[in-house]
Order: sequence, then structure tokens, then C-alpha cells
Amino acid sequence: MKIFRRALVGLIFAAGCPAAVLAQDETIPLFDGPRGASCAYFNISGFVKWRHKKGDWKDVNGVPQGPTPFASATIESKDLSRVVEWNVTSLARDWLRSRPVGGGLLLAAVPGQAQGNIFFHSREADDPRLRPRLVLEFADRSSRTLAPDADAHLDCSTAYGLGKEKLLHAGPDTSVVMRFPLEPQIRDADLLRATLQLTTTSKQYGNAVVGVYELDSPQKAARGQPQLGIANDFPWDRGIEKHPDVLMATGFDSLLWSRDWSDVRHPIPSPVASDDALEFEPLAGKALRVKIPTGGNIGLDMDYAFKDKTGEEPEEIYFRYYLRFASDWLPTVEGGKLPGVSGTYGRAGWGGRKTNGQNGWSMRGVFARMPEEGNPLRNYIVIGTYAYHADTEGVYGDDWIWDLGLRGLLRRNQWYCIEQYFRLNHVGAKDGELKAWIDGELAIDHTGFRVRDVPDIRIEKIWMNVYHGGVTPSPADLHLYIDNVVIARRYIGPMRRD
Repeated sequence: MKIFRRALVGLIFAAGCPAAVLAQDETIPLFDGPRGASCAYFNISGFVKWRHKKGDWKDVNGVPQGPTPFASATIESKDLSRVVEWNVTSLARDWLRSRPVGGGLLLAAVPGQAQGNIFFHSREADDPRLRPRLVLEFADRSSRTLAPDADAHLDCSTAYGLGKEKLLHAGPDTSVVMRFPLEPQIRDADLLRATLQLTTTSKQYGNAVVGVYELDSPQKAARGQPQLGIANDFPWDRGIEKHPDVLMATGFDSLLWSRDWSDVRHPIPSPVASDDALEFEPLAGKALRVKIPTGGNIGLDMDYAFKDKTGEEPEEIYFRYYLRFASDWLPTVEGGKLPGVSGTYGRAGWGGRKTNGQNGWSMRGVFARMPEEGNPLRNYIVIGTYAYHADTEGVYGDDWIWDLGLRGLLRRNQWYCIEQYFRLNHVGAKDGELKAWIDGELAIDHTGFRVRDVPDIRIEKIWMNVYHGGVTPSPADLHLYIDNVVIARRYIGPMRRD
């Protein structure tokens, strides 16, 4: 699985250390670990992409990716071991006036000016005097010098983060990001001047004019109004199975809950109403408790086969379930699979069985490996779709992260309404469609792919699969809970709770 086998010059000001849990609509702090910032990703472990490679910024006129800097400095090839300064006072004051402190700076070669390759010392430099610094001068004639708590250069010749190297490379094809901790108690009225200082190395290649821009950092979207559907007419989903467009609905409260499914394979999970050791709180009655055991891979493997249950296989389907990751959901070595839609027919679309348009496909959910220590997204679980479609380049599926508004970043011990819509492509055409909503808000809208070139490949099953890996077994017990599953011909939406 690709997601588990890999997972301009910028400056960010942030308020202290990264928060353990991000608030809605909060800017994500920069992280400079090996799986932090790279050319393509703001945060590799969190699968948070830049909108533009080498960083997103606004110029002095507020134009995204605009050309006009707030300030600039000329650096010549002969400028060896020289301290280069940029006056960043106006931006620092703006951020101090807006609480919490956010935003940032981005330094890039000014368009139309010299664009040589410039090397600076990083915060990992052996000599502390050579490291980047931000000098703050105040009205009372005092001053403070701040060191960055993250820096990295973004090199598009590699997919990896380069935040632990001793040099920072700024050039036509590379850029540098860094962050300084501006303390909230500093008042903008007290600040006279803020100066960024970087020290060049003993090797420079050409001249460059480097400008300062405002970094446009990614944010986790604030919660909006959910899109409502069938479930809005059925409080707590009571009676929803009677709706003419609903094919199946279960809340796992019945002793005969397994009869709602076509096949429930080992290990057979148990519905629970309480589970205090894992901080479980029920959604509505009992929920299905799923466990991936230490040394194992499989937590859940059951399906709803449409031909078995309805007599025919559909061309499109909506599938909703509620998901809660337990407090011990800490996949530290690899990610894995979650429930989704499939048409494997026992031939292709899983386990390295390549899809060719005539043998099968699958669109299971996916969860990522836990971000490393120090990563501001450490306490989030990244989810998406693991897509076996006919245009995959390798034998394994592609990872389609649910990244609209960064809604695919989920927290432990919280219920989420997960809904997926899948429509088959017309035979031979690249017009398949996948959508997913989290709590009624769109998290992915992916079109323009194909899974079939023959008409007898259709939507075979809802595949309720929870699996660790790949092939690597889980190093510890992992638990999650599933409740209130609904399969329908129309959009279902979040459950009404009154």
C-alpha cells in the first residue's frame, strides 16, 4: 500500500509549541522532521499538501503566489559567511494584533531578478552563532533574540523532508521554511522592529535577490452546516429501514444483528454498550466493538452482498456508518483498511491483485500510520480511500486522502458520521465518481476514473473490513467502534438526534 510505504524560502511565526490538538479553523504549525515539510507536502505524515509546490504565499498586495515582496535583500556569490537581514516588522505587528499569533513569512527569489543558488546555515548548525534568528527591538530599548523551532529546505528532486540538515538551500528550484515562537504576551505597540537574520555559508553559486512574502499556511476548516439527507426524517435512525430508498439499516442492538449481513467471517466482533477502559461512550445503544489484536492484522471482515440481499447489483450506492477510534488506536508502524465499497468477485482489487477493467475493483476506506513524536498532527488519524481502479500504475491501489478542508483528520474518542457514495464508470469511459462526507460535510469529490470495461462488473458488496497493513502485524491491540450502518439509493446524511 502506497500510503504506508512512503507516507521558495518560507518563514512561519507561531505561538509557542505545536498544540496537541488543533482547534477547528486553526493554522497547522510547521514541522521539520523527516516526515514533515517537503516540496509537495506541508506535512507528509498528515498528508497535508501545499496547493503549490515549494509553498503557498501572498505578496504585499494580498495576491496569492504574487510577485511583489514586502522586503528584499541582494545576496552575491562573494557574500560568504555574511549575515543577511530582512525587516519583517509590519508583518510581525499584524500577527501580534491577531490572536492567536498566526501567519508567516516566505522568502523567495524575486521574479525577474537574479536567481542564483544561496546556502544558509540551519538551526542544526554546529556553531550556534550561525543559526537563524529573529531579533525583536522594543520601545523600552530592550531586545530579544528568538531561535527557530523548525526549519527545512524544500527540494523537488526528492519526496522526503530535509529539515534535519545543517544547510538551508534557496534557489530557483528549492526553498526554505522556518518558524519562530512569538510569545502571546508580546504586544504589537511595544515592538519597534523585527529583523530576520540568516547567515550565508562559505559556498555560494551566483547572485540572488530574495524577497519576503506572507506564508499562506493550511488550516483545518471550521465546521459548517451539514448536508442533510434521508436520516433527517428519522430521529436516532428509528424506522429508517422503512424508507423506500433504504436497502439495509442496523444499529447492532439485536441479538440477530449478523443476519443483516451476507457473511461475517472470523473474528466475529461483539456489540457492546459500555467499555470504560477505552473511554467508550455509546452513540445510540450498542455499537460493534472491533479489535485488531497484538500480532494480528484482521479486526473485522464481513460484507453485504447486493445480489444475495436484493437480487441485483447496483451501478451506484450510498453507504453510511458511524465510526469511533478508541483511546488505544495508535498504529505506530503501518496503516490499514476501513469499510468501503467493492466489486472484487474473488478475482482482483485487493492484496496486489491488479485491476484491469475486466476482473474486479475495490474502494475500501484507509487509515494512515500515526504521525511521529513532535508532529503537531500526532493526535490525529488520517483517513481516505484505498482505490483499486483500472488505471493504477502498480499492482497495489492508490491512496485518495479525504483532504477537502482537511476533514480527513479525525480524533480518538469521538463519533464521526462517515458516508461514501460510489458510482461506476460507464463501460470503457473514465467517468467514475467517488464522494465522501464526514459529519455531513464533503471531504472528497473524486471523478474521472474507471474500474470496468465490461458491463458485468458492478457494485458487488459493501465490504466491512478493518485490517492492519499491508502485511505487517499490529504491535499492540487497536480498537474502534462502528454503529448505525445504513445502505441506500439516496444520500443518507447524519443521524438526527432529537
